[in-house]
Amino acid sequence: MSHYVENIHIQGARRGEISSKKTPTRLPGLSDLSHFLVGSDSLTDLVKRASFFITDLIKINVCRIFLVDQNGRWFQPASAENRTAFHTIESYINESGVLSSLFEKTLKQELKPGLWKRDLNLEEYAALGVSVGSSHWLIPMVVENEPIGMLFLGEPQNPRMDPFTPDASYVVDLVVDQLANAIHRNQLNERLSNLSIETVLALSRSLDARDSHSGSHSKHMAGLSEQLANKYQFSSRETRELCWAALLHDIGKIGVEDQILYKPGPLSEREWEIMKTHPEVGAQMIRGLSGMENIASLIFCHHERMDGSGYPRGIPGDQIPLGARIIAVVDSYSAMTEGRPYRKAKRHEEAISELKALGGKQYDSDVVNMFVSLFENPE
Repeated sequence: MSHYVENIHIQGARRGEISSKKTPTRLPGLSDLSHFLVGSDSLTDLVKRASFFITDLIKINVCRIFLVDQNGRWFQPASAENRTAFHTIESYINESGVLSSLFEKTLKQELKPGLWKRDLNLEEYAALGVSVGSSHWLIPMVVENEPIGMLFLGEPQNPRMDPFTPDASYVVDLVVDQLANAIHRNQLNERLSNLSIETVLALSRSLDARDSHSGSHSKHMAGLSEQLANKYQFSSRETRELCWAALLHDIGKIGVEDQILYKPGPLSEREWEIMKTHPEVGAQMIRGLSGMENIASLIFCHHERMDGSGYPRGIPGDQIPLGARIIAVVDSYSAMTEGRPYRKAKRHEEAISELKALGGKQYDSDVVNMFVSLFENPE
């Protein structure tokens, strides 16, 4: 982790503004640290990255990050062994309020980094999971007056050298500030994601109630889309957005009148023009929801074609988002193999042959080949 540390000049610490006679020679490059922290998809990964960075930075063996949720409950999103150890006393810790009390006492002394060292009683040592009397720092984390958690640093790598020096305190002060903000952003994003999930599920249920066939078709598509996302090595966010777009790709059909939506035979030219508005209607519905902008673009383009003959805009080739090109293949395969009231279902082999024949014209050939590989080499 040393390559994340560089030489910079610090005039003073923000908390207390105490200057040091000796300027630290190895301080964290804040830009590098910021990129290092935000490169995490989960809170657990973020905490792991920060722990590795801090232990390497000030040469200690123990870095534990205790967080508090919106309900005031403490938890530790760390490695499996730490999590297991913490969970054995988690109920006691939250019922007794020992960490909450310790947080409040520490916060009152936190105006200056030098006060991070504090005496602990036996109950507090036990709650932190460290041996009695060990040298340590205990640092509260707060963002915009909202408690985030506490950082515990202890067990020097070299017992004959105290790593908890004034110089180190300035470095840690800067690191903790970025860490607290990174955790806060992650928690806000998670809350937003949970709200988005609830919204997606509600919309999916609405589609199911309006047209049960479209609902089951979309759920099947979401499963196939997730498999393709894994093939393409999408990030967790990209995979989630693709699956949600597949689940909601036909949400615009909620606005299509019943005699068209439930018609047992082929649509007339006028009816077909109305039906072709559903990608744009669906995208408009989703675009207004916070955090769903990328999903809206996939819904909007899922009927576009590689040769530009698709709808609603006739967008060709690589101008179509990859996620929409994936949904187009999965949608067509599912429609062919499920059948329709006016069309008999095709066998798997027939559907695959048609996808291959239309590769490069209607569908992205690379996506078709990747889709076919799901059945040749199932994972």
